[in-house]
Amino acid sequence: MSASNKWDLSAEDIKTAAKDEKELLLEHDSDPDENMLFNRPSTSVAETKPDGKMDSVRLQIQEVTEVMRENVQKVIERGEKLEDLQEVSDRLTMAGNEFRAAARKAQQRAWLQNFKTRIILVTITVTVVVCIIVLDIMVLYLVLR
Repeated sequence: MSASNKWDLSAEDIKTAAKDEKELLLEHDSDPDENMLFNRPSTSVAETKPDGKMDSVRLQIQEVTEVMRENVQKVIERGEKLEDLQEVSDRLTMAGNEFRAAARKAQQRAWLQNFKTRIILVTITVTVVVCIIVLDIMVLYLVLR
C-alpha cells in the first residue's frame, strides 16, 4: 500500500471500523424488511400486524392462501359428491333396465293370457254353434223320418 493515496487506511483503522460496525449492528434491532430477508416468514395466522408494507403483503398472502385452501377443499368435496352422484346414477340406470325387462316380460305374459282367453272363448262359441247345428240336423232327421 502506498502512503501517498488518501484512501489508504491502516490496518488498525479497518479493525476499529469493523468493531464499531459490529457493535452498531448488534445494538439496534433489525428492520422488519431485514427480518423478512433473514427469517422465514410465518405461515400461521397468529397475531399479524399490518404495520408496514411487508406486513400487509404477508397478510394478503395469508388471506389468499386461506382462500385457495378453502377452494381446494371445496373442489375435493365436489369431486366426492360427483363420484357419489355417478354411483347413484349407475344404480338407477341398472334398476331402470331391470324394470324395463320385467315390464316387457309382464306384457308378454298378459298378451299370452289374453290370447289364451280368446282361443278358449272362440272354442266354446264354435262348440256351442256346432252343437246347435248338430242338434237341429238330428231333430230334422228324426222329424223327417
